[in-house]
Amino acid sequence: MPSTEARRKALLDLITLLGEFYGAVDTVVVEGSRDVEALRRLGFQGRVEVYSRVGVSDSDLVEGLAHRSGAVVILTDFDKEGRWLNRRLSRLLERRGIRVKVNLRRAVGRLMAVLGVYTVEALDNVEENLRHPSP
Repeated sequence: MPSTEARRKALLDLITLLGEFYGAVDTVVVEGSRDVEALRRLGFQGRVEVYSRVGVSDSDLVEGLAHRSGAVVILTDFDKEGRWLNRRLSRLLERRGIRVKVNLRRAVGRLMAVLGVYTVEALDNVEENLRHPSP
């Protein structure tokens, strides 16, 4: 496990990277509402679309994004299911002419690995623990 200082730096780098999303992407796609909450706690105020919404099919999501977004970053989790969703959504979005910013996803993934988390919603706990460590 990286040191607390390395993890703190990775968190600050992640917050900075999220700020760089403005102008680079129109929308961030996440798996669920807790992922949105974690991004908001880290200061991200851009457009976020939730993949798993009741009654919204993959094609509905893609069509909606095609009308509102030229470029997206997919921040599904970095576990087996999240990687599968990322590949699936990437193919669907690219077929509709939407640029998927793979480099931004990779950069987030590298920072999350330093933080020791592989789900976006877990960033909420990391942020809290690093800002207010237990005695």
